Amino acid sequence: MKIVFDHNFGTQERTHLEHYSARLVDVCDDDIDEALETGWLTDLHGKTEDDVIWYQCRSTRCDLSKFNSKDPLIQEGNDDGHDNILHYKFDADVSQDTLENIYLNYCNHHKYKDFFHGEVDNWIRSDYKMVYYFNHKPVAWSKLRMYSEDALETVLFCWNYDDPEEKVGHKSLLHELAWAKENGFKHVYMGPGYEKGSIYKAHIDGFEWWTGKEWSTDKNKYINLCERDSTIETIKDLSNI
Repeated sequence: MKIVFDHNFGTQERTHLEHYSARLVDVCDDDIDEALETGWLTDLHGKTEDDVIWYQCRSTRCDLSKFNSKDPLIQEGNDDGHDNILHYKFDADVSQDTLENIYLNYCNHHKYKDFFHGEVDNWIRSDYKMVYYFNHKPVAWSKLRMYSEDALETVLFCWNYDDPEEKVGHKSLLHELAWAKENGFKHVYMGPGYEKGSIYKAHIDGFEWWTGKEWSTDKNKYINLCERDSTIETIKDLSNI
């Protein structure tokens, strides 16, 4: 595997600033754990393993050897009745329309731009669904990307918010971490950690974040960085960091 760079923008007359992106290419199966261990994740745009782009970021993960929280959910079939009980099915057979409606409701609730609409359709060979049900109806789903026997990533989560008091987002993450630990994984990668919306990850048992050169457990520094991210609005703000 090797690193390539895209030099997208720079300025040297008003201030000294370069904007570039790095990609990891020619990643074979034997390279995957090393790539994850050095701060790389895959994006959601590829339709096959060969199409995905490995990008560098302030990656976050959970060291499952230090994760001790109780799984808040039950599995479908483990209980005779599921009324008013949040439960799940792994790799459930759910229609594409159902997945898309949940995703659109999630975006509308948060007023998010529709960044990942196409990704509801794109499932590569290593992707699996975790579908969450309440009163027998699917209300949320996660895309889990299983990189290796040791590592998976919680790639995308969507919830329709029909019952906000259920705290499905919080419960689903704790469930997926507990499920991964029970199934022998060592790390669950939780995506990039930017802005205030990513601070909740710091409160997970076993939380770590990639500084660019090492995995850190300094939660206070991570939280400060996330808070600072949300204050950046202009290139001038960025150049003053």
